[in-house]
Amino acid sequence: MSKNVEEFNQLFKKHFNKSKNSILSMSISKNDIVKYYEFNKKENSEDLKFGIGSISKTFIGSYIAKLVYENKIKLDDKLDDYFELNKKINYPTILELLSHTSGYSFFIPRIPTLKVMLLNGFNKKNIYEGVNRQWITSYLLHHRPSKCKIYRYSDFNYAVLAILIETIEKRKYKEVMRDYIKNDIGLAHTNYYNLKSSSECPYSWVWEDDNPFLASGGIYSTLTDMTKFLEYQNNLEHSYLAIAHGKHAKINQKNIYSGFSWNSFYSGSFFWHIGGQGYFRSYALFDKKRRITIVILATVDINLQHVNRLGSSMYRNLKRNHKLLLNFFEEFALN
Repeated sequence: MSKNVEEFNQLFKKHFNKSKNSILSMSISKNDIVKYYEFNKKENSEDLKFGIGSISKTFIGSYIAKLVYENKIKLDDKLDDYFELNKKINYPTILELLSHTSGYSFFIPRIPTLKVMLLNGFNKKNIYEGVNRQWITSYLLHHRPSKCKIYRYSDFNYAVLAILIETIEKRKYKEVMRDYIKNDIGLAHTNYYNLKSSSECPYSWVWEDDNPFLASGGIYSTLTDMTKFLEYQNNLEHSYLAIAHGKHAKINQKNIYSGFSWNSFYSGSFFWHIGGQGYFRSYALFDKKRRITIVILATVDINLQHVNRLGSSMYRNLKRNHKLLLNFFEEFALN
Protein backbone atom coordinates (compact mmCIF):
# COMPACT_ATOMS: atom_id res chain seq x y z
CA MET A 1 0.00 0.00 0.00
CA SER A 2 1.40 3.40 -0.97
CA LYS A 3 2.00 6.15 1.56
CA ASN A 4 -0.91 8.21 0.24
CA VAL A 5 -3.36 5.29 0.26
CA GLU A 6 -2.22 4.35 3.76
CA GLU A 7 -2.95 7.91 4.88
CA PHE A 8 -6.49 7.57 3.52
CA ASN A 9 -6.86 4.12 5.10
CA GLN A 10 -6.00 5.51 8.53
CA LEU A 11 -8.47 8.39 8.15
CA PHE A 12 -11.09 5.93 6.94
CA LYS A 13 -10.61 3.68 10.00
CA LYS A 14 -10.59 6.67 12.33
CA HIS A 15 -13.94 7.80 10.96
CA PHE A 16 -15.63 4.50 11.80
CA ASN A 17 -13.82 4.13 15.12
CA LYS A 18 -15.29 7.42 16.24
CA SER A 19 -18.68 7.02 14.58
CA LYS A 20 -19.46 3.32 14.47
CA ASN A 21 -22.98 3.79 13.15
CA SER A 22 -22.00 6.16 10.35
CA ILE A 23 -23.47 5.58 6.91
CA LEU A 24 -20.80 6.65 4.46
CA SER A 25 -21.40 7.02 0.72
CA MET A 26 -18.72 8.12 -1.74
CA SER A 27 -18.35 8.69 -5.45
CA ILE A 28 -15.15 9.19 -7.41
CA SER A 29 -14.90 10.15 -11.06
CA LYS A 30 -11.90 10.71 -13.26
CA ASN A 31 -12.13 11.34 -16.98
CA ASP A 32 -15.90 10.68 -16.83
CA ILE A 33 -15.50 7.17 -15.33
CA VAL A 34 -17.54 7.08 -12.10
CA LYS A 35 -17.23 4.67 -9.17
CA TYR A 36 -19.71 4.51 -6.28
CA TYR A 37 -19.00 3.10 -2.82
CA GLU A 38 -21.27 2.66 0.21
CA PHE A 39 -20.13 1.59 3.67
CA ASN A 40 -22.01 0.50 6.78
CA LYS A 41 -25.16 0.53 4.72
CA LYS A 42 -28.37 0.18 6.72
CA GLU A 43 -31.63 -1.40 5.66
CA ASN A 44 -33.37 0.81 3.07
CA SER A 45 -30.45 3.25 3.13
CA GLU A 46 -30.54 3.32 -0.67
CA ASP A 47 -33.62 5.52 -0.23
CA LEU A 48 -31.84 7.86 2.20
CA LYS A 49 -31.38 11.42 1.07
CA PHE A 50 -28.46 13.11 2.76
CA GLY A 51 -28.66 16.67 3.98
CA ILE A 52 -25.79 18.41 2.20
CA GLY A 53 -25.77 21.36 4.60
CA SER A 54 -23.78 24.36 3.43
CA ILE A 55 -23.10 22.88 -0.01
CA SER A 56 -26.68 24.07 -0.62
CA LYS A 57 -25.19 27.55 -1.02
CA THR A 58 -23.40 26.50 -4.21
CA PHE A 59 -26.79 25.77 -5.83
CA ILE A 60 -27.97 29.29 -4.98
CA GLY A 61 -24.65 30.71 -6.17
CA SER A 62 -24.93 28.86 -9.48
CA TYR A 63 -28.44 30.19 -10.02
CA ILE A 64 -27.43 33.77 -9.24
CA ALA A 65 -24.58 33.38 -11.77
CA LYS A 66 -27.21 32.40 -14.34
CA LEU A 67 -29.22 35.54 -13.53
CA VAL A 68 -26.07 37.63 -14.01
CA TYR A 69 -25.32 35.92 -17.31
CA GLU A 70 -28.89 36.65 -18.48
CA ASN A 71 -28.57 40.33 -17.42
CA LYS A 72 -31.38 39.99 -14.89
CA ILE A 73 -29.13 41.21 -12.09
CA LYS A 74 -25.76 42.92 -11.67
CA LEU A 75 -23.18 41.90 -9.12
CA ASP A 76 -22.54 45.50 -8.08
CA ASP A 77 -26.23 46.13 -7.41
CA LYS A 78 -26.98 46.83 -3.76
CA LEU A 79 -29.72 45.32 -1.63
CA ASP A 80 -31.67 48.56 -1.49
CA ASP A 81 -31.88 48.51 -5.28
CA TYR A 82 -34.40 45.68 -4.81
CA PHE A 83 -35.95 46.27 -1.37
CA GLU A 84 -37.42 49.21 0.53
CA LEU A 85 -34.80 49.50 3.25
CA ASN A 86 -33.29 51.99 5.68
CA LYS A 87 -31.91 54.96 3.69
CA LYS A 88 -29.37 55.65 6.42
CA ILE A 89 -27.65 52.26 5.99
CA ASN A 90 -25.00 51.51 3.37
CA TYR A 91 -26.09 48.05 2.23
CA PRO A 92 -23.78 45.44 0.66
CA THR A 93 -23.70 44.48 -3.00
CA ILE A 94 -24.92 41.17 -4.40
CA LEU A 95 -21.31 40.11 -4.96
CA GLU A 96 -20.46 40.83 -1.33
CA LEU A 97 -23.33 38.62 -0.17
CA LEU A 98 -22.30 35.80 -2.51
CA SER A 99 -18.63 35.92 -1.50
CA HIS A 100 -19.21 36.32 2.27
CA THR A 101 -17.77 39.84 2.38
CA SER A 102 -21.04 41.67 3.09
CA GLY A 103 -20.23 42.79 6.62
CA TYR A 104 -22.95 40.51 8.00
CA SER A 105 -20.80 38.09 9.97
CA PHE A 106 -21.48 34.53 11.02
CA PHE A 107 -24.91 35.42 12.36
CA ILE A 108 -25.46 32.49 14.69
CA PRO A 109 -27.58 32.82 17.86
CA ARG A 110 -24.53 32.85 20.13
CA ILE A 111 -25.78 32.10 23.64
CA PRO A 112 -28.08 29.10 22.91
CA THR A 113 -25.64 27.78 20.33
CA LEU A 114 -22.64 27.99 22.65
CA LYS A 115 -24.53 26.14 25.39
CA VAL A 116 -25.48 23.30 23.03
CA MET A 117 -21.96 23.07 21.58
CA LEU A 118 -20.42 22.75 25.06
CA LEU A 119 -22.90 20.06 26.13
CA ASN A 120 -23.24 18.00 22.94
CA GLY A 121 -20.33 18.90 20.64
CA PHE A 122 -22.57 20.11 17.81
CA ASN A 123 -26.03 21.47 17.14
CA LYS A 124 -28.48 18.60 16.84
CA LYS A 125 -31.39 21.04 16.61
CA ASN A 126 -31.94 23.79 14.06
CA ILE A 127 -30.35 27.03 15.34
CA TYR A 128 -32.45 29.04 12.84
CA GLU A 129 -35.79 27.70 13.97
CA GLY A 130 -38.63 30.22 13.78
CA VAL A 131 -37.01 32.53 11.22
CA ASN A 132 -39.12 33.74 8.28
CA ARG A 133 -38.95 36.39 5.54
CA GLN A 134 -40.39 39.10 7.78
CA TRP A 135 -37.70 38.45 10.39
CA ILE A 136 -34.94 38.81 7.77
CA THR A 137 -36.44 42.05 6.43
CA SER A 138 -36.71 43.48 9.94
CA TYR A 139 -33.09 42.59 10.66
CA LEU A 140 -31.94 44.37 7.49
CA LEU A 141 -33.91 47.48 8.45
CA HIS A 142 -32.42 47.78 11.92
CA HIS A 143 -28.87 46.40 11.72
CA ARG A 144 -25.90 47.89 9.92
CA PRO A 145 -23.35 45.59 8.30
CA SER A 146 -19.77 45.99 9.44
CA LYS A 147 -17.70 48.50 7.50
CA CYS A 148 -14.88 45.97 7.46
CA LYS A 149 -15.54 43.94 4.31
CA ILE A 150 -13.25 41.01 5.01
CA TYR A 151 -14.32 37.41 4.40
CA ARG A 152 -16.66 36.18 7.13
CA TYR A 153 -18.59 33.04 6.30
CA SER A 154 -22.28 33.74 6.87
CA ASP A 155 -25.45 31.69 6.46
CA PHE A 156 -27.37 34.96 6.73
CA ASN A 157 -26.00 36.13 3.36
CA TYR A 158 -27.67 33.26 1.53
CA ALA A 159 -30.95 33.60 3.43
CA VAL A 160 -31.04 37.17 2.10
CA LEU A 161 -30.19 35.94 -1.42
CA ALA A 162 -33.15 33.55 -1.27
CA ILE A 163 -35.47 36.51 -0.68
CA LEU A 164 -33.72 38.38 -3.49
CA ILE A 165 -34.49 35.50 -5.89
CA GLU A 166 -38.17 35.71 -4.89
CA THR A 167 -38.19 39.44 -5.60
CA ILE A 168 -36.61 39.06 -9.04
CA GLU A 169 -38.50 35.97 -10.18
CA LYS A 170 -41.87 36.81 -8.54
CA ARG A 171 -42.09 33.26 -7.17
CA LYS A 172 -41.09 31.43 -4.02
CA TYR A 173 -37.36 30.77 -4.19
CA LYS A 174 -37.89 27.06 -3.49
CA GLU A 175 -40.09 26.81 -6.59
CA VAL A 176 -37.48 28.64 -8.66
CA MET A 177 -34.66 26.45 -7.37
CA ARG A 178 -36.64 23.24 -7.84
CA ASP A 179 -37.16 24.12 -11.50
CA TYR A 180 -33.48 24.97 -11.89
CA ILE A 181 -32.30 21.80 -10.14
CA LYS A 182 -34.65 19.53 -12.08
CA ASN A 183 -34.75 21.12 -15.53
CA ASP A 184 -31.36 22.83 -15.92
CA ILE A 185 -29.07 20.56 -13.93
CA GLY A 186 -31.17 17.43 -14.44
CA LEU A 187 -31.36 16.14 -10.86
CA ALA A 188 -34.43 14.06 -10.04
CA HIS A 189 -33.79 13.35 -6.35
CA THR A 190 -32.56 16.70 -5.01
CA ASN A 191 -34.88 19.05 -3.18
CA TYR A 192 -35.57 21.14 -0.09
CA TYR A 193 -37.23 19.30 2.77
CA ASN A 194 -40.32 20.76 4.42
CA LEU A 195 -41.58 20.60 7.99
CA LYS A 196 -43.10 17.14 7.54
CA SER A 197 -40.18 15.46 5.74
CA SER A 198 -37.48 17.00 7.94
CA SER A 199 -39.42 16.06 11.10
CA GLU A 200 -39.55 12.45 9.94
CA CYS A 201 -35.80 12.23 9.24
CA PRO A 202 -33.86 11.20 12.38
CA TYR A 203 -30.60 12.74 11.09
CA SER A 204 -31.97 16.14 10.11
CA TRP A 205 -32.66 19.51 11.58
CA VAL A 206 -36.36 20.34 11.50
CA TRP A 207 -37.09 23.01 8.90
CA GLU A 208 -40.21 25.16 8.65
CA ASP A 209 -41.48 25.48 5.09
CA ASP A 210 -40.93 29.26 4.87
CA ASN A 211 -37.50 29.44 6.56
CA PRO A 212 -35.11 31.46 4.33
CA PHE A 213 -32.12 29.73 5.93
CA LEU A 214 -33.05 26.62 3.93
CA ALA A 215 -31.13 28.35 1.13
CA SER A 216 -27.95 28.23 3.19
CA GLY A 217 -28.15 24.62 4.30
CA GLY A 218 -31.44 22.87 3.58
CA ILE A 219 -30.99 20.88 0.36
CA TYR A 220 -31.21 17.07 0.48
CA SER A 221 -29.71 14.92 -2.24
CA THR A 222 -28.38 11.48 -3.17
CA LEU A 223 -24.93 10.26 -4.10
CA THR A 224 -25.77 9.92 -7.80
CA ASP A 225 -27.43 13.34 -7.97
CA MET A 226 -24.51 15.08 -6.26
CA THR A 227 -22.11 13.38 -8.65
CA LYS A 228 -24.17 14.73 -11.57
CA PHE A 229 -24.15 18.18 -9.96
CA LEU A 230 -20.35 18.21 -9.88
CA GLU A 231 -20.20 16.96 -13.44
CA TYR A 232 -22.45 19.89 -14.35
CA GLN A 233 -20.05 22.26 -12.57
CA ASN A 234 -17.12 20.66 -14.41
CA ASN A 235 -18.74 20.99 -17.83
CA LEU A 236 -17.09 23.89 -19.69
CA GLU A 237 -20.18 24.23 -21.89
CA HIS A 238 -22.00 25.85 -18.96
CA SER A 239 -20.05 29.07 -19.41
CA TYR A 240 -22.13 31.10 -16.95
CA LEU A 241 -20.71 29.03 -14.08
CA ALA A 242 -17.32 30.70 -14.56
CA ILE A 243 -18.90 33.66 -12.76
CA ALA A 244 -19.67 31.48 -9.72
CA HIS A 245 -16.20 29.90 -9.80
CA GLY A 246 -14.34 33.22 -9.88
CA LYS A 247 -11.89 34.05 -7.12
CA HIS A 248 -13.91 36.89 -5.63
CA ALA A 249 -12.59 37.14 -2.06
CA LYS A 250 -9.46 35.99 -0.24
CA ILE A 251 -10.32 33.74 2.70
CA ASN A 252 -6.97 33.41 4.48
CA GLN A 253 -3.22 33.74 4.17
CA LYS A 254 -2.94 30.35 2.47
CA ASN A 255 -4.14 31.88 -0.79
CA ILE A 256 -7.57 30.24 -0.56
CA TYR A 257 -10.32 32.23 -2.25
CA SER A 258 -14.10 32.18 -2.25
CA GLY A 259 -16.28 32.14 -5.32
CA PHE A 260 -20.02 31.91 -4.81
CA SER A 261 -19.35 29.64 -1.81
CA TRP A 262 -16.93 27.47 -3.81
CA ASN A 263 -13.43 27.51 -2.30
CA SER A 264 -10.30 27.37 -4.44
CA PHE A 265 -6.59 28.08 -4.34
CA TYR A 266 -5.52 31.09 -6.36
CA SER A 267 -3.31 28.99 -8.65
CA GLY A 268 -5.50 25.87 -8.58
CA SER A 269 -8.09 24.42 -10.93
CA PHE A 270 -10.09 22.59 -8.30
CA PHE A 271 -12.98 23.77 -6.14
CA TRP A 272 -14.50 22.36 -2.97
CA HIS A 273 -17.03 22.93 -0.23
CA ILE A 274 -18.01 21.09 2.95
CA GLY A 275 -21.35 20.93 4.70
CA GLY A 276 -23.17 19.67 7.74
CA GLN A 277 -26.51 20.01 9.48
CA GLY A 278 -27.88 17.81 12.23
CA TYR A 279 -26.22 14.40 11.94
CA PHE A 280 -25.38 14.86 8.24
CA ARG A 281 -21.89 15.63 6.87
CA SER A 282 -20.90 16.26 3.25
CA TYR A 283 -17.94 17.07 1.01
CA ALA A 284 -17.81 17.98 -2.67
CA LEU A 285 -14.80 18.64 -4.94
CA PHE A 286 -14.35 19.06 -8.67
CA ASP A 287 -11.21 19.63 -10.74
CA LYS A 288 -11.79 21.09 -14.20
CA LYS A 289 -8.26 20.46 -15.45
CA ARG A 290 -7.92 16.83 -14.34
CA ARG A 291 -11.60 15.95 -14.82
CA ILE A 292 -11.98 14.75 -11.23
CA THR A 293 -15.02 14.84 -8.94
CA ILE A 294 -15.38 13.60 -5.37
CA VAL A 295 -18.57 13.37 -3.29
CA ILE A 296 -18.74 12.17 0.31
CA LEU A 297 -22.08 11.98 2.10
CA ALA A 298 -22.32 10.67 5.65
CA THR A 299 -24.31 10.45 8.85
CA VAL A 300 -22.37 10.67 12.11
CA ASP A 301 -22.81 10.02 15.82
CA ILE A 302 -20.62 12.87 17.03
CA ASN A 303 -19.06 16.05 15.66
CA LEU A 304 -15.46 14.79 15.43
CA GLN A 305 -15.74 13.46 11.88
CA HIS A 306 -14.01 15.67 9.35
CA VAL A 307 -15.12 14.25 6.03
CA ASN A 308 -13.15 17.02 4.34
CA ARG A 309 -9.96 15.23 5.45
CA LEU A 310 -11.16 12.06 3.80
CA GLY A 311 -11.97 14.05 0.67
CA SER A 312 -8.61 15.83 0.59
CA SER A 313 -6.77 12.54 0.96
CA MET A 314 -8.83 10.95 -1.82
CA TYR A 315 -8.02 13.88 -4.08
CA ARG A 316 -4.29 13.52 -3.51
CA ASN A 317 -4.53 9.83 -4.37
CA LEU A 318 -6.57 10.47 -7.50
CA LYS A 319 -4.03 13.00 -8.74
CA ARG A 320 -1.01 10.76 -8.18
CA ASN A 321 -2.20 7.22 -8.82
CA HIS A 322 -5.95 6.74 -8.92
CA LYS A 323 -5.64 3.00 -9.63
CA LEU A 324 -4.11 2.35 -6.20
CA LEU A 325 -7.06 4.05 -4.49
CA LEU A 326 -9.58 2.12 -6.60
CA ASN A 327 -7.78 -1.13 -5.76
CA PHE A 328 -8.00 -0.24 -2.07
CA PHE A 329 -11.78 0.17 -2.31
CA GLU A 330 -12.18 -3.05 -4.29
CA GLU A 331 -10.14 -5.03 -1.74
CA PHE A 332 -12.06 -3.46 1.13
CA ALA A 333 -15.37 -4.47 -0.43
CA LEU A 334 -14.23 -8.10 -0.65
CA ASN A 335 -13.29 -8.33 3.05
